[in-house]
Amino acid sequence: MNELLNDPFVQSSALPLALGFALVGVLRVAGGAAVGRRIAVAGIAAAFLAVFALVIGVPALPPPSSMGKLFWSAAVGLALGLATDTVGLRGRAASALVAVWLSGSLAWIAAPAIASAADVATALILLAVGAWVAFGRLPSRAEGPAAPAAVLLALALAVGGTALIGSSASIAQAALALAAATGGFLLWNWPVERHAWGVSGQAALGIVVLLAAVLAFFTQAQAALLLIALPAVLADHLRRRLPLPETGFGRAAGTAAMTVIAILPALAAIGAAYLLTGGEASPY
Repeated sequence: MNELLNDPFVQSSALPLALGFALVGVLRVAGGAAVGRRIAVAGIAAAFLAVFALVIGVPALPPPSSMGKLFWSAAVGLALGLATDTVGLRGRAASALVAVWLSGSLAWIAAPAIASAADVATALILLAVGAWVAFGRLPSRAEGPAAPAAVLLALALAVGGTALIGSSASIAQAALALAAATGGFLLWNWPVERHAWGVSGQAALGIVVLLAAVLAFFTQAQAALLLIALPAVLADHLRRRLPLPETGFGRAAGTAAMTVIAILPALAAIGAAYLLTGGEASPY
């Protein structure tokens, strides 16, 4: 069993997928009918942190590295999401809290590495994506989770694949674990969407922005290619244009199609990174 858990493939795929699925279910039951529906999405970030702790380790406080800062920033985001979703906070007030957390975390992680105009431009792009995370989809009581979860899955795959090709093993494991945990959440919400997205979902999206920041500022990977994956945020708009019936089958097919549409730009970003290495991926 120990050998199985030490396998990098298991650590970045099967383990976080199983943990994500299990923790979403536990939170749904623990919260009861109303609150459980709101907080179940926190299982994504909880699974991410659990896998991080098991595979990479729990960083010291204060954290000596960017990955340590990432871990504790994600922990604060999880706590923020659970607290606000438990009390049912929604709208611009909830988004403002996400914006404060995410911008503060980005500054904490990236500020020591900003040393040029290109670094400033990278930071501004990350802040712009963070603004979309916070305000692009205001948390509402009726918002379905499949569309933002598909975006999170795609962006996490893009970061993980780019990091893997760029020989950034710890970032690759963390990002792919986040993608797998998101997959566990999506399994609960297909063919029928059962949960809300809320602040906990936005916090999970924020984690992938923080992972992109660590990749961009602290590795030699081709992080700029992550811009190719950003059209994934339009997957929901494209789904609405599909000629699908307003039936249970149509909605289930639409969710599956939207997930594929979101993943395609991520695969394009990974493919571009692979080609720029001369066709040689990391041996990790």
